[in-house]
Amino acid sequence: MEIHHRSGSLLSKLIQQSYRGEMEAVSLTGITSVQMLLKIGLDKVKKDYVSFFIGQELATLTSLDCFISTSVDLQEQVHCVQKLHHMLEIMVSCTVLLQFKHESLFPWTQICIKYYRENPPDEKHVFQLPVSSALVKKFYPDSHPEVWKVDISSGHGPKEVKTTWQVSTNPPVEHMMSNNTGKECLWQNEIIKADA
Repeated sequence: MEIHHRSGSLLSKLIQQSYRGEMEAVSLTGITSVQMLLKIGLDKVKKDYVSFFIGQELATLTSLDCFISTSVDLQEQVHCVQKLHHMLEIMVSCTVLLQFKHESLFPWTQICIKYYRENPPDEKHVFQLPVSSALVKKFYPDSHPEVWKVDISSGHGPKEVKTTWQVSTNPPVEHMMSNNTGKECLWQNEIIKADA
């Protein structure tokens, strides 16, 4: 059995002690054995995720330190693995489904790392990742969108103003359609929201 020399789990320590003939007796009653297996599993999964991010040059070991710390309790380590898993899902989806390259994935990884350093795991969180039109150009030449939308934000904090423009081939309400039969129309909907 191979044990990483930096592994701090109880089972790893016991195996290392057994190699030296100094193994102490440990009671395996209660949840001790389950906790030992969980710690080994967490170590393995963390190493796999970190290897992905470093191998793809999306993050450094230093930037991922807060997710692989063993100095926090077991529940927090599980939360850290959940965060790493969610970040990995985002990157793999963008790579496989959208075929995005490193130059797009790297800043997105940094956005995810920053968010998860400061927040608990949340798979429902919506990341607003910057995407240039050139990245998605290949997906829309043959499509005929019915709605185009753009959000523009200016200012920060209490002076932030967010403007949303939406252009559609469909009217915002049905009764407007009857006045324009036979004509192709574009309908504009503008929303301005100022946070006070």
